[in-house]
Amino acid sequence: MRFRFRKLVLLSMDRIKGGISFFASAVVHFILLIVLALWVAPTGPGGNSNAITLLPYEQLPEDLSIVQTVTPIEISQAQDTMQQELQTDSAAAGELTKLTEPLPDQFATNDQAATLETTSDLQKNLPWQMSVPSKGGGGFQGRSGELQKELLSARGGSPATEDAVERALRWIAAHQLPDGSWSFNHHEVEVGKLSPNPGEPLTRTGATGLALLPFLGKGYTHMNENPYRDQIEQGLYFLRANQIVGPNGGDLQDGSMYGHGLATLALCEAYAMTGDPALRMEATEAVRFIEYAQHDQGGWRYQPKQPGDISVFGWQLMALKSALLGDIKVDSSTIGMAEFWLDRVQQADGAYYGYQHPGKMVSPTSIGLLSRMYLGWPKQDPRMHRGVDFLSDEGPSKTDMYFNYYATNVLCHYGGPQWVGWNDKLKAYLLKTQSRKGYTTGSWYFDEKHARVGGRLYVTCLSAMILEVYYRHMPLYSEKSLDFTF
Repeated sequence: MRFRFRKLVLLSMDRIKGGISFFASAVVHFILLIVLALWVAPTGPGGNSNAITLLPYEQLPEDLSIVQTVTPIEISQAQDTMQQELQTDSAAAGELTKLTEPLPDQFATNDQAATLETTSDLQKNLPWQMSVPSKGGGGFQGRSGELQKELLSARGGSPATEDAVERALRWIAAHQLPDGSWSFNHHEVEVGKLSPNPGEPLTRTGATGLALLPFLGKGYTHMNENPYRDQIEQGLYFLRANQIVGPNGGDLQDGSMYGHGLATLALCEAYAMTGDPALRMEATEAVRFIEYAQHDQGGWRYQPKQPGDISVFGWQLMALKSALLGDIKVDSSTIGMAEFWLDRVQQADGAYYGYQHPGKMVSPTSIGLLSRMYLGWPKQDPRMHRGVDFLSDEGPSKTDMYFNYYATNVLCHYGGPQWVGWNDKLKAYLLKTQSRKGYTTGSWYFDEKHARVGGRLYVTCLSAMILEVYYRHMPLYSEKSLDFTF
């Protein structure tokens, strides 16, 4: 009953806001028309320089249709506590199956519209440390327009990687549920039964948050023109309608702090990118719940106030970072305690990290180093250099996209030869392994224990975000770049 009431309140608030703003909007547009009549700014060839140009991509079977009209419905209350870890690290460095050499680019197809180039080739003509203006929009301004194209080229992407992202987005959109959500068990969608490797029906809010992130990473929102505007809007509506607001903030767990972190990250990114006032309250309340849920030693785990693990910690910290990029206040003591907790699981003075205790494990180290980057560690810090060398020497995994996602972000921000080698290997591998068969076209699946829980949706979302890394966040260490820290 309270979910139904909350949805009615959300709809009423949105309509009231629309009515109040109509007159003001009309006046503003009238003034703008007068100004534009007096002054017309020329545009370059091709019109709007901020428009996102899409390359053609392979069509899926006609039966694999994307949900176009979504009617929000009630969902059940939070599910049982998660029984398995979705993204915990289970192996020390030597236990990962590695990619040892870049794969040949012979698999490029006609729809990719370009010959693949290696990062090394691109850097002959483009400076590695790009000088980019720090425009409005925080760390997400590289996700659209000419800046997206510049970052794509300078950091080692290509038209082929962009095509792969578009195919992935089409598959993800096709597996949205009628209520606007996604499930790690994609067989809950009728067409999803035609794709193998479903995950477990765990946190619906977490699955929805994770599914929204690749759309946002590409620069697509519910407020700009793009092929998935409706799907994004309904996904965000689902999160808003199913947030449980209480004295400790807005709870989006649906069974686990994993779900809350992912859902909060999506809400905060969408708000930071658009400034849509309809999202601010829910994003702010979700941040308040992260602050409340933090353990008194500074970490986060499956349930509020539990001693932390670095996997759950990573999603919460990334959500807080995105909140700050959208000018949502984050308690400074929360950030201070997060740093304190990282100190408790570090090894070699912070070059390496363990899951819950000090260690030298690949996934925890990638999460720990990315967290340190956002918390202000400089590139020149010798601990950062040792940690990056550790990840680079380990190389990308053939199966663990969770490790690959965090390590790719670390190495991309760090740059240099470590990034060149990593990107050339992983980019080629993902382009080769993306499915081109029937109803699985555009998706990925690699059999490992986390993928068996998260399923094809989980693997596809992480893989797509890896291929968006070139522009997903502005460079941290480039001259005139964002240089964002908490």
